[in-house]
Amino acid sequence: MNSDPNLKMTRREAMKILGLSAATVSLGGYTASSQGFPKNETLNIGLIGCGGRMRGRLVPAMNKIPGLNIVAVCDVYDDFLRSAHVSVGGRDRDIYQTGDHRALLDRKDIDAVIIATPDHWHAPITIDAVEAGKDVYVEKPVTHKLEEGPLLIEAQKRTGKAIQVGAQQRSMPHLLVLKDKLKSGEINPGKVTRIHMQWCRNTGPYRQPTYRITEGQVNWKRFLGNAPDQPFDAFRMRNWRWIWDFGNGPLGDLMVHWLDATNWLLDLPMPSEVVMSGGQYERKGDMETPDVTNCIMEYPELDMQMNYVSSWSNNLHKASVSIMGTDATIYFDRGRYEVTPQRPNNEPIAPVSDSMISGTGPVGADFFDDYDGAALHIGDWVNAIRDGGQPRDHVEAGVKAAAVCQYGNLSYREKRFVKV
Repeated sequence: MNSDPNLKMTRREAMKILGLSAATVSLGGYTASSQGFPKNETLNIGLIGCGGRMRGRLVPAMNKIPGLNIVAVCDVYDDFLRSAHVSVGGRDRDIYQTGDHRALLDRKDIDAVIIATPDHWHAPITIDAVEAGKDVYVEKPVTHKLEEGPLLIEAQKRTGKAIQVGAQQRSMPHLLVLKDKLKSGEINPGKVTRIHMQWCRNTGPYRQPTYRITEGQVNWKRFLGNAPDQPFDAFRMRNWRWIWDFGNGPLGDLMVHWLDATNWLLDLPMPSEVVMSGGQYERKGDMETPDVTNCIMEYPELDMQMNYVSSWSNNLHKASVSIMGTDATIYFDRGRYEVTPQRPNNEPIAPVSDSMISGTGPVGADFFDDYDGAALHIGDWVNAIRDGGQPRDHVEAGVKAAAVCQYGNLSYREKRFVKV
């Protein structure tokens, strides 16, 4: 059992920190700007955290959206900063570069920022950004610690800036269709008693990498931020997602996607109890988080249980969600949804109509190329900025999903059930 005193949290303390109850979360408190942004004016964007996610996915997505102009890049690692500068056209035009996000936020020529840093920087930089008058697109999970949630929500309410959390399922066309059909009652699974979520990959035998990164290439103090002081370690820096000081492990990486989507589709409350088991069964070495997980969330007021499983050594069924009701099972992933009728005692089942199936993509794929989910989600954020409205994955929703992941991690680390 982990003896870190920072992990000790009673039910009353956690409830007070989040301002949540097991039955509800304050989703109506979002404050939108009354002004919006002129529709025909270019939005000047600053990029903060320029690793693989930013350069490989988010920058190409931004390039598909008219009216966006990247004017600044920020990273604490020199190689990432140089690569980002080149990838956004810095050889041909003036692009501001810095290793300190505060210097970027001080610039008056920047309207909004996109944040793709390690998890422990998401909330602090988001708060700094909205207080500097910038709208924010921030990668999930929006928080690294439970206590950051109320601070984020308060900052958004006070500033009215648009904060979009990067769980892009809410902008995927097939899930927007499913959401509408669930709302209208055209699709009705009946009494839902169980929801099964999974994200399994087979990355091959794990070999702990070595990195030719020197401390002189990294502003290590800026990388650490509010994390505990520690010596420079290139492995921990490059594998931050699997280090507790910087990341949230498999739950904050992947479960948060499915949890957020399911919360949205079914308007779920917070669970009342969370427990997670697992361990390092394949990725042994210097990583701290588990590579096999089984997280269970209890919803007694709904007479329902939800669970999430993940593995890095077997990808059976890959990445998907199954909503299991008395009248139907609703399956969805990043490319399709499908409704399979259920009847008790092997009663005859009517054929499934085309309207009950959407998408023809590969079942359970991590990424789906028929449309760019990141571009659609960033586009929704841009629309919210221009209209002065609410983005689909607003900060309250992001805080709610991240909190459940953090309760799961707390359960794993303290080896106990956690009451919410």
